[in-house]
Amino acid sequence: MNSVERVKAAIHFSNPDKVPIINYGKANSDVFPLLTMPSKDWKPGHAEDEKGLFPHGETFEWDKPEWAKNSKYDNWKKLKREEIDEWGCIWNRTGSGDTMGHPGRPSLPDWSKLDEYLERYTPNAEEKSKYSTFAKMSESVVGKKYLMAILGPHAPLSVAMNMRGFTNFLMDHRRNPDKVKFLLEHITEYFTKNMKMWVKYGGNPDGFFMYEDLGTQDRSLINPKMFKKFYEPIYRTLYETAHDLKCEFHHHCCGKIDKILPFLIEWGLDAIEFDSPRMTRYPDLEQFRGKIMMWGCVNIQTIYPQGTPEECEREVWHMVRNLGTSEGGYGAYFYPQVGQINVSKENIIAFKKGLRKYGNYLNIPRHWWTHPISKEWKDDIVPPLPPQNP
Repeated sequence: MNSVERVKAAIHFSNPDKVPIINYGKANSDVFPLLTMPSKDWKPGHAEDEKGLFPHGETFEWDKPEWAKNSKYDNWKKLKREEIDEWGCIWNRTGSGDTMGHPGRPSLPDWSKLDEYLERYTPNAEEKSKYSTFAKMSESVVGKKYLMAILGPHAPLSVAMNMRGFTNFLMDHRRNPDKVKFLLEHITEYFTKNMKMWVKYGGNPDGFFMYEDLGTQDRSLINPKMFKKFYEPIYRTLYETAHDLKCEFHHHCCGKIDKILPFLIEWGLDAIEFDSPRMTRYPDLEQFRGKIMMWGCVNIQTIYPQGTPEECEREVWHMVRNLGTSEGGYGAYFYPQVGQINVSKENIIAFKKGLRKYGNYLNIPRHWWTHPISKEWKDDIVPPLPPQNP
């Protein structure tokens, strides 16, 4: 199989030859990312009320405003600072350059200014220049690599939450439900246009990928009943738009989300990606095996940064077994920012080695699929492999 065939076979449980891999920028990746670039007309920091705000995003060449042409800002990316993104959201950066930063103060603290805010800060999804760079880059791999258009980098709930502030936005679901629904629908309209423009402007996407964390360590951010009420129109629209464009939809999510994952499946999600699959717990994901493809990394909270290479290698089998089936359904996701979580080169190599050993379906003993698995898992313990002989 080539990469496109392999990913699609894993998504649809139609017997891929081996586990597909997302490892952006690496030769072993079956997936090639398509990134939406900022608008050429975006002028962060130029308005009087944006003085002191730097651009958020690593792929942007900044046309500095007058205040930023001071020599002390020559190396501004190394400074502790506030940044602003295309949606007008504020981010805090430490100056280390190692992470994308964290959401800062609310940019929309007053709902009465919503219309004015959206008029000013809604990006233009139809601007061709936002797509042309990566559409051109992908020409040599069309039909060979699975082309994944990355929506965002921030998705509907995240954008709205960054505007209002985390606590404010959660309370808004009770206090200002109509405002929440209007804002989410507005942001979703942008993303549906974003998806359509990838097709219109020659990106040839096979699928779309959205980063949207929906849970904490032990539960979903929003209770399931309320989540269904507010977010069914949002995610169903995104998933159905992808399908109308003959593409699949992949959704990254950190947090324990087993209580709301049935909704995402019902609404049409094709694949879910976990950086830390053990956060949701293998036993609680058992019910979804065979119903949705699950991408997963060696657990980034424990085993990947803290385990031995042998444990990382062995954990690959447990992901193949607990997240997928013998007909497919599991994909390997290599966490891109390994430096942020102190993953050793040895453990990265072990992840790859584990995929060579346990990621080829023809080489997996049949009895391994029926060998009893533990119902209790400790996050930092990797159980042994099944016996070689039945």
